[in-house]
Amino acid sequence: MIDKSKRYERTCVPLQEIAALQGRKIEFDSIAEMFLTRVRENPDDPLVYYYDDVASYGQVNDRANAVAHYLKEKDVQKGDTVSVMILNAPEIYYTMFGAQKLGAVTGAVNYMLKGPEIAYVLEDSRPKVAFVGSDYMEEFAKGWRISAHKPVIVEVVTDVEHTARIAETTLKDILGEYPADECLVAQSLDDPVMLLYSSGTTGMPKGILLSNRNELAICKGKAVFGTSRPGDVFMIILPMFHVNPLCVWTYPIIYLGLTICIRKSFSPKDFWPALMRYGVTTVQGVPAMYSYIYNAVDPKTIDFNKLKLRMAFTGAAPMPVELIHGFKEKFGVEVVDGYGLTEATGVSTTSSGIPENIGSIGMAFPGLEVEIMDDHNNILPYGERGEICVKGDAVMIGYLNKPEANAESLKDGWLHTGDMGHMDEMGYVYISGRIKEMINRGGENIYPREIEIPLEKHPKIAEVAVIGAPDEALGERVRACVILNEGCNMTADEVKDYLQDKIAKYKLPEFVEFMKDFPRNPTGKILKQELKKTFGGKR
Repeated sequence: MIDKSKRYERTCVPLQEIAALQGRKIEFDSIAEMFLTRVRENPDDPLVYYYDDVASYGQVNDRANAVAHYLKEKDVQKGDTVSVMILNAPEIYYTMFGAQKLGAVTGAVNYMLKGPEIAYVLEDSRPKVAFVGSDYMEEFAKGWRISAHKPVIVEVVTDVEHTARIAETTLKDILGEYPADECLVAQSLDDPVMLLYSSGTTGMPKGILLSNRNELAICKGKAVFGTSRPGDVFMIILPMFHVNPLCVWTYPIIYLGLTICIRKSFSPKDFWPALMRYGVTTVQGVPAMYSYIYNAVDPKTIDFNKLKLRMAFTGAAPMPVELIHGFKEKFGVEVVDGYGLTEATGVSTTSSGIPENIGSIGMAFPGLEVEIMDDHNNILPYGERGEICVKGDAVMIGYLNKPEANAESLKDGWLHTGDMGHMDEMGYVYISGRIKEMINRGGENIYPREIEIPLEKHPKIAEVAVIGAPDEALGERVRACVILNEGCNMTADEVKDYLQDKIAKYKLPEFVEFMKDFPRNPTGKILKQELKKTFGGKR
């Protein structure tokens, strides 16, 4: 038995005492019920700032109901999947909330995927309806045409032109033609509500099912964390198919009745003006973004009298300690580091509000347990390295259509993350590496087989091994190690060009190494950890 008596106890504010929740309902059976409750409490308060547009809680709800009425007409029922592939915009909320009012599951699709990858997601998740932005309709249509499952397509029209003609209607037409009468369907805490895809221990992505209980656990945890204040405005910059913008930010912000500022993507030119224009108090990003801001921006160019920003949250990749200190000194903004994964609804540890411990990813997020375990599910003593494991209401329902993966990852209520680390006696967790071979490139999880499989089909390539290359800004970049067939020649650019239409851009190798052989075990299996060592610290 491990003695936990010495652990530092995180100080959390009881829900009933949080200023933003005074006089509000705090317990719900579903996130759809929670959203509707906040709408009825403050219908005219701004929910979304999006460039020149402002949408109130009531307006977002009306548009979500119109979507729900359309989905009902398409026989979407409780438990069905509705996919969304849209560049960051309020339309994500109209479609997502509309589906969830009916008890349907929102399937957020990575808009960087290519046709074959999209086809896989469609066949695995089998959505009845898919909302697709004009920006991605061309590529989505490629996947839709080769998929054995073909959902009804609704186009979310933007100024991007394309030749695909697979949409039945547009979101604009739905919002103009369908009523705003309330569509909320009674749901339970354990009903599935989100389906997010993330690479795992096999070569293909896994669909991660999250429930109302999972999401409401994060809502309460973020609230009692105690860093939010009435009137706060949160900026979302990261892609809104990720667990972070949706599960760690969108719903917890709504739970507190606060406001969201959505940007299409991170733009250095737009960043500071947007913060000041909308009175943003909190921003979420990744270390690479903060590193660029820190190195490129002169504080003298910022009007600090107009700046309300006080907190910057980061995750997805390790944040250098020097950068955390430097950001505070240069801009007066506290950087909050953390750790999480989609399987635990996005956040498992956080570092703010506790005594600083350099190099740590923080301690357990409110409402969760985090332990370091051995291969037999035993909790290890403080200081011993093992697998980081998470338990609590935020842990996923499971992987869609993957019973073997569920058995591997979920043991006695504990989620085994595949990440190695240790914990000190105060409860601070330190991450040291991965058990799995997954590459984390700036928050994007990349499994090597997703890149190796298409490369192995090239007639000039005999064998390939894909590994991570250490990078201070992104955590890792992708390195492809290639053995060519005898008598063949290729350049690195040829390898990259060959992959352009086969995998998402963020998966493309940035480094290509041509080799004669790989380190192997007696059975011939490539030893990737040894292969990494051959490059030392080389990028």
